[in-house]
Amino acid sequence: MKIAGVNYSTSFRQPSFQAVNQKYLKWAEKDYKIVKNVSGHLLESLTDDVILFGDISKRDAIDTMNAIRKFVDQDSMKAFENRLKAIKNS
Repeated sequence: MKIAGVNYSTSFRQPSFQAVNQKYLKWAEKDYKIVKNVSGHLLESLTDDVILFGDISKRDAIDTMNAIRKFVDQDSMKAFENRLKAIKNS
């Protein structure tokens, strides 16, 4: 039996844990089914829950924003990116 040597040149990447808030994900899916976009009210509510109330952690909010990005219309992407930036910088 031959045992292969360990390759130390291979980089190790720790998996990143993503915690997506299901309330906002379902809300985004519902909005998308109706208007093919995410409502500004959703973005404002998520931002408030992070910055004002602290109900959601910043990391969870960023993961949630990245998950709902696929539901954002291209015309609204700039506003979405501004909200994401505000959360990251809070």
